[in-house]
Amino acid sequence: MAAVVVYILRHGETQENRAGVMQGHLDTELNAAGIEQAQLTAEALEKVSFVAAHSSDLSRAIKTAEIILKKHPGVELQKHEALRERYMGDMQGVRISEWEGPMPANMEPAADFSARADQWWKESVQSYVSSVTSRRGGTTSQGPAHVLVVSHGGLIRVLLQGLIGSRHVRCAEGVDVGRYRCSNASVTVIEVDESGKGTLLLFADTAHLDVELVEGNVDVVDEGK
Repeated sequence: MAAVVVYILRHGETQENRAGVMQGHLDTELNAAGIEQAQLTAEALEKVSFVAAHSSDLSRAIKTAEIILKKHPGVELQKHEALRERYMGDMQGVRISEWEGPMPANMEPAADFSARADQWWKESVQSYVSSVTSRRGGTTSQGPAHVLVVSHGGLIRVLLQGLIGSRHVRCAEGVDVGRYRCSNASVTVIEVDESGKGTLLLFADTAHLDVELVEGNVDVVDEGK
């Protein structure tokens, strides 16, 4: 039985998303569509009993989390630099369609980005699972604790790739990370048992969003370009 269920959300839409601008660590704001997406997500998750909440320390993620937590008073939002999108160096603020040449030399190395995401999971999720299990005397009979995480498209993908690749998380039947893009305000759900092993139950779900979504995801780039 699960000790913790983690709901991982990508932030709502920004004007930069709609314009195809690479954001990285730029501190951009939700646009009107992004606010609506966050509100729809809040309604979809209203009955989930969150006991903890984490987000990137960038405004687009914080605002998304704050809108959701309006329906969960008393849950404090913890903000983490480690949950930021990948730093894209000279590419930040540039339309991806207008970028020419190789990836910038000053972008965050892929290995460092992956390690950052993995370390956050170990320190914030696995340690929380251990504390929950310890408090309950090693039993999950009280049901799982629910945790909200709001981050960015690139980080969510690299986090899942690392967890699945290391076999800390397995995909439930029919769940395929490579099949879908991680759209704005999409929901990913991981069940984590008392040993720290997880099952990916849902990836990048947008069934709750009755709005137009931006095509593509410029938060993820092909370094072989």
